[in-house]
Amino acid sequence: MVQGQAPLAVAGGIDDPEQPIGTDPMRVLAAIESVYSDDGVVVLMDLGSALLSAEMALEFLPEAQQANVKLCAAPLVEGTMAAAVQAMVGGTLAQVVAEAEGALAVKAGHLNLAVPAALNGSAEAETAFGTGEAQVISLEIRNKMGLHARPAANFVQMANKFQAEISVRKGEKTANAKSINQVTTLGARQGETVVVTAVGPDSAQAIEAIQQLAAANFGERETDAAPEMTAVSIGSTAVEPAETAVPSEIKEGQLYGLAASPGIAIGPVLQYRPRLPAIVRQTGQNSAAEWQRLQTAVNTAVAELQTLQAQTARQVGANEAAIFAAHQLIAQDPDLATAVRHALETEQINAEAAWQEAIEATAEQFAALDDPYFRARAADVRDVGSRVLRQLLGVSMPSLKAERPYILVAADLTPSDTARLDPALVLAICTELGGATAHSAILARALGIPAVVGAGQSLADLDEGQVVGVDGRTGQIWLIPDDEQIAELEAMRDKWQAAQQAAKAASQAIAHTADDVRIEVAANIGGPNDVAVALGYGAEGVGLFRTEFLFLDRQEAPSEAEQLAAYRQVVAGLGDRPLIIRTLDVGGDKPLPYLDLGEEENPFLGWRGIRFCLDMPEIFLPQLRAILQASVRDDGTTANVKLMFPMIGTLAELRRAKAMLQTAREQLQAEGKPFAADLAVGIMIELPSAVAVADLLASEVDFFSIGTNDLTQYVMAADRGNANVAELAQALQPAVLRMIRQTAVAAKEAGIWVGMCGELAGNPLATPLLLGLGLTELSMAAPSIPGVKAALRRWTMPEAEALAAEVLGLDSVTAVQSHLEEVKR
Repeated sequence: MVQGQAPLAVAGGIDDPEQPIGTDPMRVLAAIESVYSDDGVVVLMDLGSALLSAEMALEFLPEAQQANVKLCAAPLVEGTMAAAVQAMVGGTLAQVVAEAEGALAVKAGHLNLAVPAALNGSAEAETAFGTGEAQVISLEIRNKMGLHARPAANFVQMANKFQAEISVRKGEKTANAKSINQVTTLGARQGETVVVTAVGPDSAQAIEAIQQLAAANFGERETDAAPEMTAVSIGSTAVEPAETAVPSEIKEGQLYGLAASPGIAIGPVLQYRPRLPAIVRQTGQNSAAEWQRLQTAVNTAVAELQTLQAQTARQVGANEAAIFAAHQLIAQDPDLATAVRHALETEQINAEAAWQEAIEATAEQFAALDDPYFRARAADVRDVGSRVLRQLLGVSMPSLKAERPYILVAADLTPSDTARLDPALVLAICTELGGATAHSAILARALGIPAVVGAGQSLADLDEGQVVGVDGRTGQIWLIPDDEQIAELEAMRDKWQAAQQAAKAASQAIAHTADDVRIEVAANIGGPNDVAVALGYGAEGVGLFRTEFLFLDRQEAPSEAEQLAAYRQVVAGLGDRPLIIRTLDVGGDKPLPYLDLGEEENPFLGWRGIRFCLDMPEIFLPQLRAILQASVRDDGTTANVKLMFPMIGTLAELRRAKAMLQTAREQLQAEGKPFAADLAVGIMIELPSAVAVADLLASEVDFFSIGTNDLTQYVMAADRGNANVAELAQALQPAVLRMIRQTAVAAKEAGIWVGMCGELAGNPLATPLLLGLGLTELSMAAPSIPGVKAALRRWTMPEAEALAAEVLGLDSVTAVQSHLEEVKR
């Protein structure tokens, strides 16, 4: 939008002469691009496919441009006129959106109709206090996708921190703010206004905290989007959307669905049709016993979801993994629990029947919503419902393993199903049901797996092993491709591969600064299956191998042999690239079911990490022996393996850990088992006490790796999971940055290298700052690697050091963030 003119573009209809009514997301994308400028673009659309297509088009834009494009709920005619006028007089993007959304106010006033509060165009939240202890606040929803699962989850988590009864109202609909299902089914979209009411002893504090959360977009960044996709699957190519050529007619032997994740694949079908046993409604049950059974099943399901969230965060990023935090809230939803308990007590039925009926009733509430994005949330509710039912019934998830890569065909996929997929095995996904805005589709895009959804029941007729073709860009499926069609598909795939080579080469190239200073960029992984994904994103090694996956979710500790096999699997996948294996980091906050660790009032300040391991040599020594042996391959060559101790706080702890490592060495030597005598040993710097004595610790190790997640929490005395102290729990706090600098100086003086494996390492905005503070290695979630490498190449070392000096002189996290934004390249 440029002052004095208002470029307009129209994107209606589809290229189908027989059914021309509809919307093509690629036409919407082309329209946006035709008028785009950094001042902003406002998109007005009607309901149905137009809204869905507009949302899909946004995902295809570069991340930097997405923040400058706003989807507007204003009426098409009046809204377009009002927006154009405001744009021509030089209005900002927010002013243009507000003017468009208020376009009906004049007409409504003329007709003596009530003007909804949402039409007033106010960008500020207004607070009004009622009588007694009731507190009320009116909030405008600014999140691009409205209060969908992830921001709604943050809202519900915040509400549950207070004793007050809190409700949220949109129009005539009112929801319990402590119920994830009720809040999400409100369907509050961007630009709409909700009214939050709190009644109770801490209502004022609750309203203040919710207001702060809303000001922070309910914990969701405005630029949040699916990460760039990298081709890592065998026989398929996951590609970024660009031109899309949809055939004008559907030929025999072809199906069309919704294009959910771009890419082209040809391969054999694997039918995935998991079914739970039929739920039989049994009466005359003991309601107390059935309630206890349900609570056990829910608690187990929540523990599974916590593990799944951590695994997904490591593989594709924290933003995509946040859906499983929402799933945890669904499982523990108080209104859902109340409905189930009422059924158990009044009807004396079995827990399975009560749970299934309550879940289905909740899912149907979502399915009845007008908005397609919120309708798709019914799948999330049913996914959680099935997870708890499997616990009640004692039924396991079916395996998705196969001897060769395949195209997965299913009636539908839940987010839990999708998160379990191995991109090296799954060439593409085809489902009968589902939509492009479902969380399973979002995860497929993040994993880089081509997907076509909503293709209809004909998919059920495909034979196991039948070769099919899939184009995730157009939603097209070839059921029985002939040689000519296979050749055409292969040609399209080759064309896309060629177009992606330049982008992929940039992420695969060795990381260095603009003046050719070498900086190692590695990945954090949580298991052997993560290696291929990490390398696909351009990882130069593994800077943090979390070994907890071997110890959790089982009934006995892993054997030394089992651990060694897992470590050698990672070594084989990395080749000569470096691998840093962190020893076990569990404790009161991550319990082991086969050990009674007891309960602690504050597990983060208790018996965890190295403290636990030093007291449990029967657990610690086998791991140390396995890591030592993994440093030598089966063929006798030395692997590039390093060992790292977590949670070191004192020199005494480090020396005890090293003494136990020496014991493991002596045992292996006596048994004639080979290991690398010069295995490098390092520690994580995540406690303030470790920073204070970093000079002493540096003299006894080969490297430091700074864990900013815990370091920030301990330095600022702020729980990173508590939204009330979210501003404190930020790694860019000046106090944390000075701790990082102090650690780097101590390392340099001792002649050892220092890296970082915390979340801050994967933030491209902070990359030049970390470089200037003295770090020479950065390890992060794999999807962050391309962005960090690109940021490194834009700065020279002297420039980065000058930036660090400037930042260390700033006095607040806000000042630090603002300065980094100003100098961003």
